[in-house]
Amino acid sequence: MLRNIFVNNYDEMYFVIETELDKNTLDEVISICAEVEKDSQVKKSYKSNWGVILITAIEGELTWQQRKRVMSIEENKFFCRKYVLWYNDEEKKKLEEICGKDYGSSNMSTILENYDLFKEFKINNNVGYDLLSRIFIKLPYLNLNSLETTDKTILDFIKIKLNNIHPELYRLLVEDNNSEIEDYVLLSDNENESINKKIEELLEGKK
Repeated sequence: MLRNIFVNNYDEMYFVIETELDKNTLDEVISICAEVEKDSQVKKSYKSNWGVILITAIEGELTWQQRKRVMSIEENKFFCRKYVLWYNDEEKKKLEEICGKDYGSSNMSTILENYDLFKEFKINNNVGYDLLSRIFIKLPYLNLNSLETTDKTILDFIKIKLNNIHPELYRLLVEDNNSEIEDYVLLSDNENESINKKIEELLEGKK
């Protein structure tokens, strides 16, 4: 079961899961919830305000059996809030067409508020618009940052950042060569002025 973890600035956490909608799905979701509740690395503030979003591809229309499964997941009272977002291939293709592959919340909001598209949806059942509406109903965030699990250490990320400035900086850092590091750090006039001012203030404080 593929899963991604997202958080936002309000200490809300969401597990986004891609899986099939079958008779075992609720049990799988509950199992994930139980794992999270026991995980000491997950902040308590997240545990008190989190949800699971299940995304599932279906064939054609949602069947009555599938609807019952959606209800059993979303109305389950244990652990956290749960949302099920379903779609089929036709809806996905039409959504890609109307969004122009720009899935930013601003663009999608603009499309959703387009009266002509709404009118077409009401008259001719524009399935791309229908899916877009469902996304805004089922995804209670659209402003989250991804927390990807990784095998990289903090030094790996430091190396990447330093290499973007100059390829020699990481080597000098590892060798603890601070004097040469300064040669690769270019400061603006304002930054130099601010540093000199701080130095002067420190020197005056020692007098």
